[in-house]
Amino acid sequence: MNFVFDHWRRRLVTLLACAFSVSTALHAAETPDYEQPKLLTGTIYEMSSGTNKVLFTYKRTGERSNTFVHIVCDYFYPNGSLAARETLVMNRGSLVSFHLDERQTGAQGSSIVVDGSRPKLMFDWTEGGSTKKKTDSEALQANTLVGDTIPYFIVEHWDKLMRGQSVDFRFIVSDRLETVGFKFVKESDVMWNGKSAVRLRMEPSSIIIRQLVDPLFFIVEKDGAHRVLEYVGRITPKQRDGSKWKDLDARTIYVWPK
Repeated sequence: MNFVFDHWRRRLVTLLACAFSVSTALHAAETPDYEQPKLLTGTIYEMSSGTNKVLFTYKRTGERSNTFVHIVCDYFYPNGSLAARETLVMNRGSLVSFHLDERQTGAQGSSIVVDGSRPKLMFDWTEGGSTKKKTDSEALQANTLVGDTIPYFIVEHWDKLMRGQSVDFRFIVSDRLETVGFKFVKESDVMWNGKSAVRLRMEPSSIIIRQLVDPLFFIVEKDGAHRVLEYVGRITPKQRDGSKWKDLDARTIYVWPK
């Protein structure tokens, strides 16, 4: 049982800083424009109080090809070398595929939506140093998200969140070959660098898993497009611990284009 609990702590949330970087003005749109922002950057800091140590930098690019939008999220070491990459394809506001490439560990995998009378998600994952690909599948459920689609989901459900209600979704966890239930709730109104903002908490829907997985926090501007300004929690790049790599929590600050 201890092994199971430890596995949940270490591996459940492979969240993507790219995940929390994007937001858009959806108020009048039926589907979000995932191409925007075409370029967004950020800095990922050590989470320890009082430190401004830079661990990674981040760049998100979006490009349209007819009805398809191709998104790339890169995470760089301070020296400029690539630590991890996420590639996402959307079509008319719906997920087509997501690929995670952990350059640090050599692990990689994809999550692909297969349409049909009963749409499903097809997963594959290969650990670093292994040639054996693990695969699995599950029925595609409503509100299934990857990191880059989370901020759009926040905007779409903004009014509900501001009323104090929670919103549920499924999150793709690549290395577990499955989706996991999460929810967003409003925690408080805050000031962020002189701006009125809202602090949102993301946590597992399951009470049991909630006791094993730390919540993640988003600072979102209260007015305007409700852009994500800061994210605190699990990020995509990892941290070396001796001869091994371990999951890493950090603080990400986003720099929005003017």
